[in-house]
Amino acid sequence: MPIINTTDTALSEAKRAPRTPPPLPAYLRVEAVIRHLQISKATVWRLAAAGKISTLKISKRVTLFSAQSIQDYLDECEKVGGK
Repeated sequence: MPIINTTDTALSEAKRAPRTPPPLPAYLRVEAVIRHLQISKATVWRLAAAGKISTLKISKRVTLFSAQSIQDYLDECEKVGGK
C-alpha cells in the first residue's frame, strides 16, 4: 500500500487556490488607507475634504476612515476610469 503524504497534498492544493486578501476592518487609520490605496497622506485628506471618503473623528488627534466609503470610491473610479 503506497504512503500518501497529506501535508504535501495540502500544500500543493493551497498553492493552486487563489489567495483572497483578508477583509478590511470597518474603519481604518490614515496609515492603513495610504497602504491600501497606495496614495499620499495629502491625497487621503483631499479625498476626505471633498467628501469622497467618509471620516469619523474619535478624538482630537485621531480620525478614522470608513472602509466602505473607500471601497465605494474605488468602485466609482473603476466605473469612470479614474478620479
